[in-house]
Amino acid sequence: MAVVLSLLSGVILYFVSEVNYLFFHALVEGFAILCAALIYVLGTKTYHHSKNDSFLFLGIAYLHVAILDFMHTLTYKGMGVFPAFDSDAPTQLWIAGRFLETISLFLVIFIAHRKINRKAVGAVYTAVTTGFLITIMVYPVFPACFIEGQGLTTFKIWNEYAFIALLLGGAYALYMRRDRVMAGSWKVISLAMIITALSELAFTLYTDVYGISNAVGHLLKVASYYVIFEGIMIQGIEEPYSLIASELKEMAWTDALTGQFNRQGMLEEMAKHWPEMTEADKGMGLLVLDLDNFKSINDRYGHLYGDEVLKAFSERLAETVRDNDIACRFGGDEFVVVLRGVDFNKMMRIQGRIQTALDEWIRTSERLQGLGVSIGSAFLAAGDSLDMDRLLREADTSMYAVKESKKRAAQDQTLLTSP
Repeated sequence: MAVVLSLLSGVILYFVSEVNYLFFHALVEGFAILCAALIYVLGTKTYHHSKNDSFLFLGIAYLHVAILDFMHTLTYKGMGVFPAFDSDAPTQLWIAGRFLETISLFLVIFIAHRKINRKAVGAVYTAVTTGFLITIMVYPVFPACFIEGQGLTTFKIWNEYAFIALLLGGAYALYMRRDRVMAGSWKVISLAMIITALSELAFTLYTDVYGISNAVGHLLKVASYYVIFEGIMIQGIEEPYSLIASELKEMAWTDALTGQFNRQGMLEEMAKHWPEMTEADKGMGLLVLDLDNFKSINDRYGHLYGDEVLKAFSERLAETVRDNDIACRFGGDEFVVVLRGVDFNKMMRIQGRIQTALDEWIRTSERLQGLGVSIGSAFLAAGDSLDMDRLLREADTSMYAVKESKKRAAQDQTLLTSP
């Protein structure tokens, strides 16, 4: 769709050039200047997110190219803003702008993955731009580029050819060094180089500043500016903010301490994968795990150590469950595991394996003596509708029954050993 709109816009602008070339030139140059200014804004203001020094460099460069393009537009034949200048001055400003643009695109090859000094780069570009304006408009010592009645000078044509060679060579060099350039940047910059080279080729052919070759060159110039603008917009705005949105969503789903899913994350993950959760002849198991006597660990060693215990417990649990199961920290010292595609017997075997692994983890640590793990379970048969609240209630009831049986066993043991 974007390609169709671009082609349609190009056709419309071409017909405008046939009717009123000066209006066409003002439109095209105005759009190019706007694009260049936006390249500067996006390249500099999104740097905090994109960390793309190539686009930061091009942003500074295109701001100064836009200044030369603006003066080129004002001095263009027929504008009447600077009546003292003939067709040579806008052509000289054009060459100055293309020099700055070409050199900037070429230099990107050498600054990939390097930090640039923004102030120093800005100062250099300001000095060069000011030098061009002075030597063209104040002290006219810049070589002639267009002579009325004769057309383009040899200086102008050979400069255009040099720009083409530099741009095409630069595009190839950038392709060869693509692994050293931030992902996505090399494609944008290489395409801009190729389109700019085609634009320069068109500008070597015209003899009339209102001619078709001149019009095609201007349209291609706008296209190259837009390619860079869109590339910076995608990498500087869309990708970072998509990443931020993804990170925020992950934070909302993840327990900050253990890195496992939290309650919301578990429910969202189940809703997303529910069709895969059960198989044709199997169902889903739900385990609720609670640490016994965890408060005594906090009281004895402090809450920071308690947090370390919860993280270690989470890691051991993650190592014990299957890869396609979902483990989450439900809150406090309570954890939940969702077992996919199991029958009742398999659920109980997995529960036993988890209990054994966690008991062994506790047994091997002196500080964890007195800690225990109670596991309750609930089973959802294949074909049954999902009722998460009911499953959690059943698993909770089962888990508390395990706790009570442990308490009764401990009390009976105390009675047996008391004098």
